[in-house]
Amino acid sequence: MNKIIILIIASTFSLSACGGFLGSKNIADNTESPNKDYDTVNGSIKVGHHSNVGDLSTVNGSVKVSSGSKVGESSTVNGSVVFAEDVSAKSAETVNGSIKLGERCHIDENVETVNGSVIARSGCEIGGDFETVNGKLKAINTHIHGSVKTVNGNIILLDGTIVDDDIIIKKNKSFFSSNNKKKAPKVVLGKNVVIKGDLKFGRQVKLFVHETVDVDDDIENAEIIPFSGDEIPY
Repeated sequence: MNKIIILIIASTFSLSACGGFLGSKNIADNTESPNKDYDTVNGSIKVGHHSNVGDLSTVNGSVKVSSGSKVGESSTVNGSVVFAEDVSAKSAETVNGSIKLGERCHIDENVETVNGSVIARSGCEIGGDFETVNGKLKAINTHIHGSVKTVNGNIILLDGTIVDDDIIIKKNKSFFSSNNKKKAPKVVLGKNVVIKGDLKFGRQVKLFVHETVDVDDDIENAEIIPFSGDEIPY
């Protein structure tokens, strides 16, 4: 998130001097500029199909990458990050917004937001963590090489998703955490899901486990609810 913080600070200084960094940016299909970065403050960034460009960053606006493109770090503060199918990127980050990864996306490092959901469609590969604080995490037939982390959101892993590290729900330390105890997060481990690390729950959760998934029977802070077949228990 360091790049996002720097961008916020920069935006507070004399926006009149940053005319070149204001407004939306549209990058044409088949652009081949892997060493060129695209930055703006108030506006979205859209990359066309089958392009190869550098880092993408904005403060107030979305980042959208069309199918078959390769980009660097993709970040915003207030806005969503949306990748179509077959997109490759170094990372995907936002603060207030969702992240959506189309089928077969490849992310080298982390996919993370603070306030928003994160969804990875079938065939994605994520080299780092898959994380939010307030929002849903959902992965379908995805290989996550890092951990899956949240505080207040549900975690839904389906159709053979593999997590190489841990699933973590952190303890809610806010002043209103006593109210949140009534709303236990849901963790769903669907058919053929594999968790190679540990299940670490800092608060009480409802853990739905498909019959094809192996987990310990004694997991701290978890109400384990088995299910089978193609039923949707949540």
